[in-house]
Amino acid sequence: MTKSDNDLTQLHQWVKQKSTEGAIAIVSHKNGDMDTIGSAVCLASLIGPCAKACGIHVSKIAKRVLGDVGGSFHLMDSKKPMWPRTLAGIIVVDCASYSQTGLQFPSEVPVCVIDHHQGGSDWEKAELIVCWDVSSTTEIIHRYAQEFDLIMDDKSATLLLAGIITDTGRFKHANGGSFIAAGELIDKYSLDYATFIESIERDELNHSQKTAIAKALSRLESIDAGEWFLIHTLGSTNEGVVAHSLLAAGADVALVVRRAENETRLIGRASRSAVNEGIHLGNIMSELCETLGGEGGGHPGAAGWSGDVPTITARSGFISALSGIKRV
Repeated sequence: MTKSDNDLTQLHQWVKQKSTEGAIAIVSHKNGDMDTIGSAVCLASLIGPCAKACGIHVSKIAKRVLGDVGGSFHLMDSKKPMWPRTLAGIIVVDCASYSQTGLQFPSEVPVCVIDHHQGGSDWEKAELIVCWDVSSTTEIIHRYAQEFDLIMDDKSATLLLAGIITDTGRFKHANGGSFIAAGELIDKYSLDYATFIESIERDELNHSQKTAIAKALSRLESIDAGEWFLIHTLGSTNEGVVAHSLLAAGADVALVVRRAENETRLIGRASRSAVNEGIHLGNIMSELCETLGGEGGGHPGAAGWSGDVPTITARSGFISALSGIKRV
């Protein structure tokens, strides 16, 4: 779905109606990255006291930024979630499917979805879906605040900027709208971009994480998957860091495979040149959902998939899909 001001009007009307009926839960996806957390916390602030940002996990970088700005986020128990008694509606942000929330929603509570993922969306029962072809969900929240002149402070602006920066891979996978939104936030709220970048990049790894990454790098294999140079490996932690290291080593596409908690996970990254020449990892991961089951999707240059199949099956499925893509 393309961007539409009518989507925002419907969203605003939905929010106004539910606000008069009771509480609104703003739910993030279970990986808790900066885009979903920033979107949830900022949107809750825009709506007001009746809204609360919540989810089952906050990533390390999102936790740090939340701490820096004093953002409020409620961690929920995935097995026994506690919902407000007066819950009137649930807004899910940055989440392509219900299962990716990691939560069981109360029955009969209306659901609204705000997302930017273009593959694998599974929200047939949602009352309202706002899904735009943009680089991050935080861009949609920014546009919503602009459209209705909603009051936003510099703390919320910082969360939105963090979501845009991290979800676009420091703008490597951004489009023009991402730069415009970031520029507007920096200018209007006088954000120090250089200092901010330094703050979100101060991610020190402990010894065990460094060891795990070194092991993953020692197990890497490289192949020509059709017209693409693929480097893949088995990992156990910090898959994103490992994948970026493989791109730095010259891969068109990097793949990290992980087996944990009775499921196989694939984390894929692609170079900017590969994306420009036809690679869309989000589409590949969505294709795996059709052939192998599980759930997945993402962006052209960064995507993931998870499902209960052997690692070799998942890896082979990815390589097969990648091999079928021609350079343009």
